[in-house]
Amino acid sequence: MGLTEVLALPEETEIDESLELWSKALFKRLESEIGAVNIALFVLIEDKPLLCASLTTQVFHFYPNFRPSEEYGGYSIDWEQEARKCERKFSLIGEFPVNGIWKKENALWEHTVLRLKKGKRTLAYLFIESECISGHRHFTPRHFDWIYDEASETLRCLILRQQLTQVKHDQHQNELSFALNNHQLTSQLSYMKSLHEISLRFTKATTIQSLCRIAVELGRSKLQVDRMGIFLCDMDKSEMWGTWGTDIDGNVVDRSDFRTEMPNNLFMEEAFSNQNQLIVKENVPLYFGTEQVGVGWNVMMVMWDGDECIGWLAADNLLSQSPLDEPKKEAFKLLTASICQKIVKLRETEAADERFYSLQDQIRAQTERDSEIENLLVTTRQQIRWLNVHDEHYGLLNATYLELATPTFIKAARKNKMPVTVGVVSIDFFQGYKKRYGAKLARRLMMMIADDLKQHLGEFEEQLLCVIKEGQFAFLVQTQDEVLLRDVATKIVDDTYHRNIENGTSQYYQRITLSLGISFNCVGLFTKPSGVLKKAEKACLIAEKLGRNRFCID
Repeated sequence: MGLTEVLALPEETEIDESLELWSKALFKRLESEIGAVNIALFVLIEDKPLLCASLTTQVFHFYPNFRPSEEYGGYSIDWEQEARKCERKFSLIGEFPVNGIWKKENALWEHTVLRLKKGKRTLAYLFIESECISGHRHFTPRHFDWIYDEASETLRCLILRQQLTQVKHDQHQNELSFALNNHQLTSQLSYMKSLHEISLRFTKATTIQSLCRIAVELGRSKLQVDRMGIFLCDMDKSEMWGTWGTDIDGNVVDRSDFRTEMPNNLFMEEAFSNQNQLIVKENVPLYFGTEQVGVGWNVMMVMWDGDECIGWLAADNLLSQSPLDEPKKEAFKLLTASICQKIVKLRETEAADERFYSLQDQIRAQTERDSEIENLLVTTRQQIRWLNVHDEHYGLLNATYLELATPTFIKAARKNKMPVTVGVVSIDFFQGYKKRYGAKLARRLMMMIADDLKQHLGEFEEQLLCVIKEGQFAFLVQTQDEVLLRDVATKIVDDTYHRNIENGTSQYYQRITLSLGISFNCVGLFTKPSGVLKKAEKACLIAEKLGRNRFCID
C-alpha cells in the first residue's frame, strides 16, 4: 500500500472512525474479554511491517507516523514467520513477555500473532499477549473470529485514511520545518554546553562510584531526563550490578546493593550485538530493579572497552512522559561515550594501583620465605650431615635418603589426593663402561645423567630423585597425567641416546643408553613404603630384556 494508492483515495471516502479509535476500541475489547496485557498492531506498508499502535499494561499509544517494528520490543522480529507459526499452533508460550526484560516469578506468557487480511491480501499483523499462570494455552481461534470480520470490512480504508491524513500533515509540517530545525539546533547547542560541563566535572572523579554519581546527577538535570541509571557487568560471570541511579520518584540514589544475573532475552542480545548504537524502545514496561513501575520510552547504550562490554547507561520518561527527540538521543550517545572513556581510564588506574600493592605484598612475602628457606637450609644441612644420606662418590641423595623420605612423600601425596608414580632408571652396561673407560668418566657420566633426570622431572611439582646404586637411579613423582608421564619418559630415554656417548661394551648400540621402568599409581591403601620400588624394578628388567634403550610402564 504505497503513497500513490494513498493519494488516489477518493475524497468522498467516508469512514465513521479513525485508525486510532478503531485500534483503541479493538485493544480494549481484547483486554476485557481475554485478559490481554500486551497488544501491538503492525500495518504492512510496501511489504514492510510498521508499528501502528500498542497497549502495554493498560497504557495505549498510537503512532500516526508508523514507527519501525524494532521499536516495539527493542529487537527485530519476523512477524510473517511468527504469524505462520501461530497459524500452525495458534498460540505459543514463553518465559518472558515480548517487550519485557525481567522474568516474572511463577508466570509464563502466552501470545499469538493474527494475520489480518482483505481477501488474499495481508493488511496487518496483530500481536496479542497475556499472562499464563496455569501453563496451559488459553487462546483459541473462536476468541478472535470477530477481529477478522472487522479487519476485512474497515482496516484497509482506515490505513489508507491514516496515510492520507499523515501526508497532509507532513505537507503542513514542511512549512514548519525551518522553525523546527532552529529549535533542534538550539537544543543541540544547549545539550553540547551541558555535556561540556558534565565532562569537566568528570575530571574530579577519583573512583568509578563517584564518576557514576556525578554522571547521573548532572545527566538527569542537564539533559532533562526523568530517570537515569548506570549499570556495570561481568560478561564472563554473566553478572550485573548497579552504581548510581534514580528511584521511582526521580531521586538520585546509591544502587550498588543491586546485583543480579544478566537478563537473558532477545533485547539484551540485540543491545550487545550492536556496538555504538542507541537502543530505543517505545511504550514498554519500565523497571526499578526487577519490579515494573510504569510504562514509557526506554533508551539503552552499551559501553565497551575494546571488545569487552563493561556496562550500560539507561534512561526513561517514567515521570513526565515527555517525547524523545533526536537531539536528546545524540546527547545520550555522547554522554555514554564520555562516561565509558573515563571508566576505562579509572579501571586502568585501579588495576595499576592493585598491581603495585600486590607486588609490595609479594616482595614482603618473598623476603619472609627467603628467610625461612635460609633457616631451613641450615637445618637441613645439619640433618644431612647427621644422617649421612649423600652418596660418597657422586654427591647425590642415596638409597638411605629414599628409604627415609618415602613415607613422608606418600603421606603428602595422599593429602593432596594425588597418585604416586615410581621410576627406576638403569644405565645400560654401566659396569662394562666403568671398567673400559675408568671410574672418572663413569662418575662424570652418572652426574650428567642425574642432571638430565632433574631437568626432566622438573615437569612435576612434587618429585624426588636418588641414586640407589652405581649406574641406577630411582625417582618418585606425584601426577595424575599419564600422558605427561609418557612424554617425560620418552625424553629421558631419547635425550641420552642422542647424546651419542660412546660405549663399546654395549652389544646393541655402541653408545650409552638407558632402560627405564615405571610403575604408575603404585601406592595402594595397604602398600608398605618398603615395597614401592618393586614394580618399577620389575618394569626396568622387562625394558632391559626387550632390548634396552626404552621404557616400560607397569
